[in-house]
Amino acid sequence: MFATAAPAPRAAPAPRAARSTTPPSSARASARASASGADVLYFCYGSNLNPSTFDGVRGMRPTSSTPCVLRGFELAFNVPGVPYVEPAFASAVAREGAECHGVAHGITRDEWEYLVTTEGSYDVVDVDCDAYDGRKLRCKTLTHRTLKNFGERAPSLRYATLLRQGARFHGLDEAWIARLDALETYEPVELDLGQRAALALSVGPTLLAAVPAAGAAAAKRLSTGDGRGAVIDAFVETQDVVWGVQNAFFAPWMGSSGRNAKK
Repeated sequence: MFATAAPAPRAAPAPRAARSTTPPSSARASARASASGADVLYFCYGSNLNPSTFDGVRGMRPTSSTPCVLRGFELAFNVPGVPYVEPAFASAVAREGAECHGVAHGITRDEWEYLVTTEGSYDVVDVDCDAYDGRKLRCKTLTHRTLKNFGERAPSLRYATLLRQGARFHGLDEAWIARLDALETYEPVELDLGQRAALALSVGPTLLAAVPAAGAAAAKRLSTGDGRGAVIDAFVETQDVVWGVQNAFFAPWMGSSGRNAKK
């Protein structure tokens, strides 16, 4: 019921020779890419900046990786994770006047479809990015709607470190790296045995409580013939109920996961 947390990061790899920054859609840089059909430029801003995640954990083999900026979007930690462990993950949220720095990875269509499937409750949007070398790139990226009961929260130090390492690896803007370095990170709460038991016992009843809202959301999307959208809508509604329970019952007792002030 939560976004999946990535494994603990390995040490940041030493910077390697830059990959080709020519979009694979125009150059067909490798036989593997052309053999698989249409390529995709995927703009990433979160843990997929880090090669230990994108290449290592996900097994992606990008044919190009181009530093760029997406204007009109802001980096936000509004994707619900696991309370008291990995409370929040990154998203790019549309906001006037904002900008989000990241990398446009050239990947195959098969890799893109696998990525979308494994990223869970994100929505796909087409965006125009400005590459650091002056080119305009038409990319696909992933964004996440902000949940009423979740809002935005602080990421864990583990997760923030993945972004910081990835930004340095790809040579992103120094001011952007400084912003990542300045991020507040979540300080985990040490839960006692009783608190852990209460959280575990709450899972079943919470999921049952989410069924009406999740079912209604899924049915509405299914009526349009969008099966994947129905799954996402049901999942998002479930997340919202989960964090509503967290806010109402557990935050006063154990602290507000993802916010360092106990309320």
